[in-house]
Amino acid sequence: MAMSMDFAGISSVLSRIDGRGYKAYRSLLGAREISDAVTVEVIKVQGDPYAPPSVVKLESKVDVPSWALEHTTPLSDFLCRRLYVQLRRESSRLGEGRSGILAVPKPGPMMLRRSCLEAHEDGSVVARIWVGLPSRGRRIDSSAASEMLSSKLPRAFSNSLDIGDAKDPLRRHIMAWRLQEHIRGELARLGLVAFVGDGSILPRRCGGCWEPLEDAIPFESPRSLRVDIEVPWGDVVSGMGVRKGLTVIAGSAFHGKTTLAEAIAQGVWNHIPGDGREKVVAVRDAMLVRAEDGRYISCVDISSMIHDLPANKDTECFSTGNASGATSTAASVQEAVEAGSRLLVLDEDTAATNILYWDERVSQLIRWNTVTPLSELAKSMGEEGISLVVVSSGSLPLLSTANTVIVMEGYRARDATDEARRIAGRYHAEQHGNEYHAPTARLVISVPDLKKPKVKGRRLEDRFLHVPVDLDADELMVEEAQLATFQAIATRLLGALKISIVEYATRIEGDLNRGDFDSLLGREPGPGLAEVRAQDVAFLLNRLHGLRTIQRSHPYLGDGRKGS
Repeated sequence: MAMSMDFAGISSVLSRIDGRGYKAYRSLLGAREISDAVTVEVIKVQGDPYAPPSVVKLESKVDVPSWALEHTTPLSDFLCRRLYVQLRRESSRLGEGRSGILAVPKPGPMMLRRSCLEAHEDGSVVARIWVGLPSRGRRIDSSAASEMLSSKLPRAFSNSLDIGDAKDPLRRHIMAWRLQEHIRGELARLGLVAFVGDGSILPRRCGGCWEPLEDAIPFESPRSLRVDIEVPWGDVVSGMGVRKGLTVIAGSAFHGKTTLAEAIAQGVWNHIPGDGREKVVAVRDAMLVRAEDGRYISCVDISSMIHDLPANKDTECFSTGNASGATSTAASVQEAVEAGSRLLVLDEDTAATNILYWDERVSQLIRWNTVTPLSELAKSMGEEGISLVVVSSGSLPLLSTANTVIVMEGYRARDATDEARRIAGRYHAEQHGNEYHAPTARLVISVPDLKKPKVKGRRLEDRFLHVPVDLDADELMVEEAQLATFQAIATRLLGALKISIVEYATRIEGDLNRGDFDSLLGREPGPGLAEVRAQDVAFLLNRLHGLRTIQRSHPYLGDGRKGS
């Protein structure tokens, strides 16, 4: 194998430290060499075989057609999946702890920008890989390490870049990405917030699984809601257009209501071929909102929905460390809108139902009403450019105000809009003189002093964080690498001070959209990060105990602002 040295050569360093204590591996930091046109550089060294693995960066060129280089996001995603498979073949146990591991995060069914592999328009490719440096009795095994770094790693990387007879799968991968991007770009022109393509397989194989359910009933759009979208390469894609305004998905249990709603929400990401949802697309900023009992809230204006509380508690700048189901849902709606969401998806199974609808017939019994539900606010929200998709087995207040009603029966969709209006008859949701108003942007004035935040499962923890942050409610975070990005954000909270949550979140989204993971960390990233949206960043910040905000537009004491 041809090999040339650049700076401190990996092989020469290993020959010097063979048999020494494990910590001597630190001499490898910054060591580089070129092996068969692959540059190998050690950028992080673990201090112990049981510690998190070392990180090695590899650089080379990929020989692909020009049409592939024009779309680096799906190209990177495709190569990342190949690299994951190759590394699993080469990885083996070579001693204690993590010795012998070669790995990148397992990619999910969505095409994401990831720090583990980045392809560029000039054909250059950078990969970052976890490497468990081998040990024998906590001593350096330079022979095994040399085999890993100079043979196994370059071979796995080169094999992943050798497209060969995989050009057709690569083309399908890129065309699936282009199709979804094109449909998303057409939504606004068509007056839609989402699109569900005919033939899509929406059900998953099991709860928590990403694989499509075998023998599932393919989705078919009701004729009255069908939209045809022409694509630049001559095809026409047909499917159900989800119109702006309030869409209610109704029906009995186990007929596919939640499955449809979740597929719409997850349409913020582009899906890989074979996932079944390659033609399910939503506006990029959609959020799935649910109740979060006990969550933290800082100075959120929920007065459109929650008002007239006992003891005159302020809801224009509502703060609490222990929110109820209703206040948490209301706050999450407003926080999502503040972060730029134009589509909110809610399910009566997981949201506070009193935020969704109210039966005015009980007003004679309950005379002190503190909630104006979304069913009464949907029209004025629509005028603000905010659309709702609400799952409800059958609520008259929601049905009477819906712009579109879809009934799911045996996983088949039926347009029941006109029928629902006839059933609703003269019912009109009672208005309480409380029109919806969008929240004011909030400035961050204080952040918690976190030392070593860690994501464990789907919780962000730190010994200086009063209450761990439950990340389950952001169901659009689909990969562990995205949760690791949350952890990275939490380590650099000082960057959010004195600017609005939206500005900070948008800045991070912009960096990650460019594949600039370095800006997030302030240093060379490892392989474990993936892109998140501004709405996801805002989701995290809004739930951090100790992060305090003030509103820009409300008077408060002498400084002209209102805060928590």
